[in-house]
Amino acid sequence: MIAKLTYLSSFRSYGIVSLMKKTALILLLILVPFLFSGCSLKKQPAALQVNSTPVAAVFINGKNVGKTPYLDRNLTAGEITLKLIPESTAQSLSSWEGKIKLVGGVLSAINREFAETQEASSGEILTLEPIRDKKSASLAVVTTPDGAVVMVDGQNRGFTPLVLDKISAGERQISLTLTGYGERVIKAKAINGYKLVVNSKLAQETEPTPTPTLEPGLSPTPTKKATVTPTPKPKTTPVAGQVTVVVKGTPAGWLRVREEASSSSKELARVDEGDEFTLLEEKNGWYKIAYEQGKEGWISGQYAEKQY
Repeated sequence: MIAKLTYLSSFRSYGIVSLMKKTALILLLILVPFLFSGCSLKKQPAALQVNSTPVAAVFINGKNVGKTPYLDRNLTAGEITLKLIPESTAQSLSSWEGKIKLVGGVLSAINREFAETQEASSGEILTLEPIRDKKSASLAVVTTPDGAVVMVDGQNRGFTPLVLDKISAGERQISLTLTGYGERVIKAKAINGYKLVVNSKLAQETEPTPTPTLEPGLSPTPTKKATVTPTPKPKTTPVAGQVTVVVKGTPAGWLRVREEASSSSKELARVDEGDEFTLLEEKNGWYKIAYEQGKEGWISGQYAEKQY
């Protein structure tokens, strides 16, 4: 699906023009800080804009505040719980709930495309966060699942989670692609003195389930899909005298442990910022660690640092 959404910096009017496509969504977002002279950043109200397909009821901290498209530019800065319940009578769609940090003087924008399951649903959360460097902008891109290829203005910049510092201000086109998931293409404006944060949920592409061939008189036996719930604790203790790796700061606050040294490999567990592990092996920018007693996996060297 391609949906083109325009967010106006005046926050007084907005519109939506939709055009159908199978796997891609283009989101045009202009995030411009709205300024109040004589007020500190913490005292400025925050703005929130929410769009969805189809229309959804909007709940902020458990209170029903309206329907999408929704806009409020007089909210208190801070963390809120946002819940969207789609209003569709044609089919049962999965609702969405998440926590969002509203920043004073800044518009946060949420877009959601509902489907029957969370796996098939998609959307973005975009916001601006003040940074110390007022002469340049930065960009942080996080996806669920991670490991998506990030193209910025047609150039491959790496895999998610990704942070790019000291980028020039102006409109940027961000393309997110991952095998087995629908592409997301987002247009957003980077502003000097702010970090543009893009948090995108990718929609898993569905494939038809093959019909089993049965012998006459036999009935199919339903199979239960195996699920893995990684339990990263208790963690192992680094061995004295050996090289260790420490998980550095990541946009998500945690880092995935993979079965193989690849961002497309199966996720085994998640480790937190500051966690330290004994380095078992190093390959192609990935570090092999023992994240639990008797359990090993790989973490990206982009967000880990060796300690000697």
